Amino acid sequence: MTDRTSPTFRLGPLLAAGLLVLVGLISLALQYRFANTGADQADWDRAAELAVELAQPTDGIRVHPTWSEAPLPAMKPLGNLLNRQHQPLVEDLIGIERLLILSEANRTSQALQMLPFDAAPDHVHDLDSVQLLEVTIPLELRLHHDLIGQLSGADVAYVGDDEVQPCRWHRASGAWRCRGSRRGAMVQPILLEIEHDPRRCVQAFPPSGERHLSIEMTIEEASDILRIRAGLDQRAARLERGQDVIYRLYVNESKVADQRVDGHTSIWQAHDIPTSEFDGQPVDLRIEVESIADEPHHRRFCFNAWPMTTTQASN
Repeated sequence: MTDRTSPTFRLGPLLAAGLLVLVGLISLALQYRFANTGADQADWDRAAELAVELAQPTDGIRVHPTWSEAPLPAMKPLGNLLNRQHQPLVEDLIGIERLLILSEANRTSQALQMLPFDAAPDHVHDLDSVQLLEVTIPLELRLHHDLIGQLSGADVAYVGDDEVQPCRWHRASGAWRCRGSRRGAMVQPILLEIEHDPRRCVQAFPPSGERHLSIEMTIEEASDILRIRAGLDQRAARLERGQDVIYRLYVNESKVADQRVDGHTSIWQAHDIPTSEFDGQPVDLRIEVESIADEPHHRRFCFNAWPMTTTQASN
């Protein structure tokens, strides 16, 4: 039996209380440290106002650290220019010629290291605890075309063993609607969180039953490489009921990939298909998407593709 009068027993609660106090003090110290290494709100506001003044339609706006929302209220006019990826890929910068980066002054080196190329600012605007960096994307790395711009001219259908059921393009919503599809399961451009970052892609829910979704389109400006990326969005991957998805890629009727996506994993999988042999001629791409289950549950699959030079694909 434990002797409740022993010094060891009496010290137990005191030690536990002491540990709680110590943990609390450490927590407060860390909060104080991080609160005092951040930037002043007034400096964020000044940087945001300058970004609004400088911004052009071909610019992209980044904030570092990426989780900071301090300058966002003052940048409402630039909402469509925001680039919120933690670490963007070169294809995430499509259509962008210059980046305006709002960063805490002591984190600018880190902000530049997050970019998919060796970056040096053309100009630095010093706003005390915040800096605004102007970074020009090198000409040889700029991308201008992806599948989204050609989606309206695609051939989209549900395909079974004995029938092909064409889908219809709705100009008003900018989406393909397939008869019998789940509500919201349109083939359309969308921004989804895939592999922990927002991705601009084509939503492609697999249909129910013994059918697959087929999307065919022509890449008018083929280059050295056609990069295709595909994956499940983060929310779908978290669902316990989620099943695996299978997709197949065909270039000029030749199968180039047959991939099974784990139903609980969100990965922005890349496939680099050499296309230099086509000497700049149009290339036909077809993607087929199906679920392993007859009734797929929230399988929000998404994909996109970009014609690239070898230099662009190496970044």
